[in-house]
Amino acid sequence: MIEHSIEKPKVIPMQRPVDRLRAMLERHRGEKHVIAIRGYPDPDSIGSAMAHAHICEHFDIEPTVLYFDDISHQENRALVKKLAIEMVRYSPQVDLSQFDRMAIVDTQTLELPPEVDRIPLASVVDHHKLQGESEGEFIDIREEAGSTASIYAEYLAAGIAPLDRENPACAKLASALLYGIRSDTDDYLLAREVDYRGAAYLAQYADHDLLISISMQNISPRTMEITQRAYANKVIADTFLIAGVGYVRDDDRDSIGQAADYMLRREGIDTVICYGIVNNHFVDGSLRTTSDVVDPDRFLKDLFGADPYGVPYGGGRSDKGAFKIMLGPFASCSDRDLLWRVVQRTVEDLFFNKVGITRD
Repeated sequence: MIEHSIEKPKVIPMQRPVDRLRAMLERHRGEKHVIAIRGYPDPDSIGSAMAHAHICEHFDIEPTVLYFDDISHQENRALVKKLAIEMVRYSPQVDLSQFDRMAIVDTQTLELPPEVDRIPLASVVDHHKLQGESEGEFIDIREEAGSTASIYAEYLAAGIAPLDRENPACAKLASALLYGIRSDTDDYLLAREVDYRGAAYLAQYADHDLLISISMQNISPRTMEITQRAYANKVIADTFLIAGVGYVRDDDRDSIGQAADYMLRREGIDTVICYGIVNNHFVDGSLRTTSDVVDPDRFLKDLFGADPYGVPYGGGRSDKGAFKIMLGPFASCSDRDLLWRVVQRTVEDLFFNKVGITRD
C-alpha cells in the first residue's frame, strides 16, 4: 500500500499590535516625531500622547506632543499642571520641518493645518468607530476598547517600554493613563475587558493621591452659568431634551458637555443635546444618551451631514458624541441676537425632523 503524506498548511501566527508597533518604531530610530492631539485635549488623548512619547524615547526617537485647541475643562487643566505635562501649542511659528514622522492618538481623522498634514503619518491609535481607510504605517483601531489609554496600557504591559516604580516620570504617565481610562469609560461604567486590564496594570505605578486631587476640582462659575442657561432654554420632546446655551467663550467650551451630563440626569430623559456658538466662529455641541436605541455616532452624522470634503460635522461612541459646524461668513453678522436665533431655529428644526416630532 502506498501511503500519501499530505502536507499540512503552515499556520502563520497573527502579529500582536504591540509587535507591529515595535517593528515600525525600530525602522525609524534616531528620528524626530510629532504626536498630534486633534481637537480639545482631554484626559484620554493627553495620556495616550504621553504614552506614545514615552515609547518613542525607548527607540531613540525624539517626541514632541503638539495640540491645536485650548485645554478648557478645569480637570484637564489641572491634569496638565499637576503632572507637569510637556506639550506644545501649535502656531505658525512652530518649526515643523524638524519632524520626520507624525503619530495621531485618540482620533482617525486629521483635519490639521496643511503644513502639519504634510508630515508622513507613522501611526494611528484610536478606540472610536472606524472612519474609513487610514494611511499610517501602523494602525490600531479598536472599537471594543473604552479608551485609547487602555490600548497604550496594553503596549506598556507587554514590555515595549517598561515602567519603573522608582521613576517619578513613570508615576506621572501611569496616573495620566489611568485618569484617561476612568474619564472615557465614565468612571468604568462603560469599561470593557481591555480597560480593566489596563487599569489593573497601571494602578501599581500611579500616584493615587495626585489622581484624587485632580478629580476634586471645583465647578467653575461659568460652567454653572452655562448649565443654568441650558436648563432655562431646554425643549423636551418625548425622552429627548435639546438646549441651546447661546454664546460661549472658547475657554468655556467644555461647559457645554458638562451641561449635557447634568441635564441627562433629569427623570424621563434618555438623550440630551446641548449646543452653543463658541468663540463667535462655530456651533459646538455635545450629545449624551443612556438610550438603548440611539447611536450617537450615526445620529449626529445623519442629523448634520458632512462638509464639502465629506468630513462629518459630528460623531461619537456608545453613550456620547459631539459636533462642530463653522459659521463661515455668518460669523461676521453684527446682530448677535439674530444670528443666535437663526442657529437655534436651524438646529432645533433639524432635530425635530430627525426624531419625527413637530415643533408644536
